[in-house]
Amino acid sequence: MNNFALRETLIKEIGIPQRYLSRLILRAPHTYKVYTIPKKDNDRRTIAQPAKETKYIQHWLMKNVFHLLPVHRCATAYKPGGSIKLNAGTHASNSFIAKFDFKDFFTSIKAEYLKMHLVKHLGSQLSSEDVNDILRISCIKYSNKNDMCLSIGAPCSPMLSNSIMYEFDEKVSKWCSENGVTYTRYADDLTFSTNTPGISAEIEDVIRKIAGSVEYPVIRFNRKKTVHVSKKYQRRVTGLIIDNSGRVSLGRDRKRMISSLVHKYSINLLEEKRVYHLQGLLGFANDAEPLFVARLRGKYGTELIEELLGKRKIKASRREAD
Repeated sequence: MNNFALRETLIKEIGIPQRYLSRLILRAPHTYKVYTIPKKDNDRRTIAQPAKETKYIQHWLMKNVFHLLPVHRCATAYKPGGSIKLNAGTHASNSFIAKFDFKDFFTSIKAEYLKMHLVKHLGSQLSSEDVNDILRISCIKYSNKNDMCLSIGAPCSPMLSNSIMYEFDEKVSKWCSENGVTYTRYADDLTFSTNTPGISAEIEDVIRKIAGSVEYPVIRFNRKKTVHVSKKYQRRVTGLIIDNSGRVSLGRDRKRMISSLVHKYSINLLEEKRVYHLQGLLGFANDAEPLFVARLRGKYGTELIEELLGKRKIKASRREAD
């Protein structure tokens, strides 16, 4: 990407009138559809989706600008070749696992941190006006908050959140390589594994110090989700089970649950509100353990499984159109 003026490029490539573009950029942080969905802990997760026009420009930025931002090799989400299965499998040969979680990950990434990141890595190609426009297009302004931030539901949030952690990932990765520890980060889930007894206890202090030393972003850890386990106990990484032989799977209980829900769906006894939950589980299973989904196809028929997975895509498409 050569040095360019963002607004002029958008007018030329998207064909949007200058007057309309200026209004869109001004209004972008305030035109989100906000709603909540239930979480496993009976709490509610806030989803905020930008207006269709803003979403379109976000996709353009992802393709033409954001792909130039660095992403650390230890990040296993939101990039080509990354997956939950890869994330878990990276730790399969190690006996001891420590897991940590960031609190309010997307919304803790404020526009000021994104500005610092864009200037640091693309400052020679973007003007200050370009950067400010990108922030307005990419961030939401919640009425009860002073600053703009990323949101769960915006197409560009995963890509930007992945890149903004680059310096943190680099420092953590360096310490881990020097101490015989394997490190991966899947979005806000941090996983560490080792075969060296006792070193897991040091990790939390190290990553907290590193989090405090990086210039940006300011991140907080969710103490409730800090976990230390060994082969004596069930090792679960980003929702997948690692057994003592190093095999990664969905786990017996989850497979039984999915099979039960598919059976109910096949005989029209599954409540509509649970259908989309099943679709999400099937999508997760298809990525993590495709052989299990293949067995479901053999038992219930390819057409039924494709119908479920297809509805999942249809729902996502409808959400994109809203």
